[in-house]
Amino acid sequence: MPVAGQRYVVVDSDVHAVGLVEATKVRTLPLNEVDLEFAREEGEGYESVTAWRRAHERFWKANAPGITLDDSTVVVAVRVRLVERLYFAP
Repeated sequence: MPVAGQRYVVVDSDVHAVGLVEATKVRTLPLNEVDLEFAREEGEGYESVTAWRRAHERFWKANAPGITLDDSTVVVAVRVRLVERLYFAP
């Protein structure tokens, strides 16, 4: 479980380190309580909670087969701040 104050390396799709972030707020909440502010702050271009939820449900179903998803499913919502950009030169 992430903890506020912890730092994490962010990797790209080729698993190269591209950034260092710090968790600033961690909370658990039911899926139906994710709000538009959180969806937008994720930085993926979501303009509605519905779009955010559809994308995440597709991801979870593809990567966690058998998981039950409904409005009461608890998710971990983590806010982060960029501490440092890391550059990978192949």
